Amino acid sequence: MGPCVSFLVVFLATCPVYSLSRPETDSDKIESLPGLNATLPFSQYAGYLNVNESHGRRLFYWFVESQSDPERDPLVLWLNGGPGCSSFNGLFEENGPFSPNKDGKTLDLNPYSWNRNASVIFLESPSGVGFSYSDTTADYTTGDRQTAQDSLNFMLKFLEKYPQFKKNKFWITGESYAGHYVPNLASHIVDYNTVKPGSINLAGFMVGNAWTDPALDNPGATFFWWSHALISDRTYTGINKACNYSNIGPLLTNGKQALLSSSPGRLKDECELLLAEAHTEMGNINIYNIYVDVCLRHRDGRELLSQLARSDSVLRKFAQRRLEAEVGKMYPCEDDYMEKYLNRPDVIATIHAATLPYKWTSCSTIVNYSRTDLLSSMLPVYEKLFSADLRILVYSGDVDAIVPVTGTRAWLNKLPLTEVEGWHAWLASDHQVGGYSVMYDKLTFATVRNAGHEVPGYQPLRALDMFTRFLKNQRL
Repeated sequence: MGPCVSFLVVFLATCPVYSLSRPETDSDKIESLPGLNATLPFSQYAGYLNVNESHGRRLFYWFVESQSDPERDPLVLWLNGGPGCSSFNGLFEENGPFSPNKDGKTLDLNPYSWNRNASVIFLESPSGVGFSYSDTTADYTTGDRQTAQDSLNFMLKFLEKYPQFKKNKFWITGESYAGHYVPNLASHIVDYNTVKPGSINLAGFMVGNAWTDPALDNPGATFFWWSHALISDRTYTGINKACNYSNIGPLLTNGKQALLSSSPGRLKDECELLLAEAHTEMGNINIYNIYVDVCLRHRDGRELLSQLARSDSVLRKFAQRRLEAEVGKMYPCEDDYMEKYLNRPDVIATIHAATLPYKWTSCSTIVNYSRTDLLSSMLPVYEKLFSADLRILVYSGDVDAIVPVTGTRAWLNKLPLTEVEGWHAWLASDHQVGGYSVMYDKLTFATVRNAGHEVPGYQPLRALDMFTRFLKNQRL
């Protein structure tokens, strides 16, 4: 969702004042990074592009060139979800070239970075996420349309700034609520290219554990909980009878909308009570990967959910504290290390970020995202894009409990697809089963075995293999 899916409401009364460390006309190249004792085999850049001049809406990006052949390798945009979570979650905890150490001061290199064979842009979007900001605070109330338009404007300006990449094949990738960001941006690019052909060389997109259609993702989630022995038969049956799945955000983080807007003391309806019971029955587990540990430094997410009706601030705390798994160099409390590193003044100056009146956090507390958009279906967008001659990969980590594979398979079955190659295991480069795949005429679906919500973080080798093969049009 990126990380966890959250719906946050904050009202700002005054226009903030920001301080940039250098003029926007200066080079955005990063010469060296504090805490990294290594010579990098690639160039990297970071800075702002103004996507709305009249509002002063600036999106912050971090761009890492390919380690192989940046002149010819694909150009890739990575988007984490939320809505409202930074794509630097991907940069530092999943598929980027760096990984933070426990001291919050030093970095290691990630041998499974997706820039091994592609040049990758990590974009903080929408405005109000991470280092991205606007001179017009009303911009922090936003939704899918503005986010997609801003991302399109960003890519057009990016290719103006770096014209040497305009001929490269362009891919949009992401996870979680990027299930909206990614296809919506693809749709905007297709429309723009119709008016101005060849503006962006869009080849296709890849999206993982994608929040797509609440009426299908939500029952997929409850079935996943029940089938993985997380909740009782009684609770599972009760939720199916009592809850209107079309009117609920992702169940484990948002519960029913009334949990987000009700006043203290309001009586809960049967659906809310059953969801609370499900959270109790699950206990203190990691909802993003049900078989790994939680960060014990923070209170458990399900306990926090039970308190939402009593304190709005609790929701914000939960949204900022993504529970991580320990797989390889991925620590349960890795968000802490990343936030500590990115709030260092020398790091902020080195990456050409603005000095903001608040700390950088992995998920924004100031973005107020449209609930109508949150509950909208992306299936019509997919159907539109099927006629655009794009290559599409939908993938799922198979132990994610928030936007699980069961929901994804349900909405795939609603699309007008013809099976070309049936269900089969695909092997990773270590000769182990990486997951399972089925090829349709208009897209490919793949699972990643033993991966959670953030697939590249939990299974970096398998994720890199899947990504690289799809880029090269090789069989999964």
